[in-house]
Amino acid sequence: MPALISLQVPDRALLAPYEAALRGGWSPNTTRDVAPEQLTAIAADPDAFLAELRGGPGRIRLPDGREVERLPGPTRWIFAQDRPGRPFVGSINLRWQADAEGRPMLALPEHVLGHIGYAILPAFAGHGYATAALGAMLQVAHQAGLPEVVITCDESNHASRRIIEKNGGRLVEAFTALLYSPDPHLRFQLSTAR
Repeated sequence: MPALISLQVPDRALLAPYEAALRGGWSPNTTRDVAPEQLTAIAADPDAFLAELRGGPGRIRLPDGREVERLPGPTRWIFAQDRPGRPFVGSINLRWQADAEGRPMLALPEHVLGHIGYAILPAFAGHGYATAALGAMLQVAHQAGLPEVVITCDESNHASRRIIEKNGGRLVEAFTALLYSPDPHLRFQLSTAR
């Protein structure tokens, strides 16, 4: 039976379990640990932090230390609807560039490996939550006007590859993104039409 999830817009009423996950050592970024800086941002101004997660303007720091403008797009928090208490289980985000008329484009800047990224708390990995969340986020991407998206994973991340393939991902290429690691990555294309 598929996992039952809800994707929630980050807000103050849901911040406590997200903050607890950060304090417990989880990071919503799979390329580097952003938990300490997010906890600092929450402590300084939780409303500004939440506004940025909801797709507002902001800057991100790359692994090489450069700061760049954050691409627009929503972040959603994943809650398990099939568990007692409906716990927070992870985060998923969608990002894209827009053309001069404001329409989403498939092209991404070189520092952005894919349109969608997700991270599940270790205690909830392997239970179908990421698969369900990716399927739901593909619908969000379709509504935003993206006919397809690109998603990447480390070549050695067999679990993430299965998640992508279960959602119709078609392997496009193996590549190396030295900005993030010398390890090989895989690039997949996924249609957003469901």
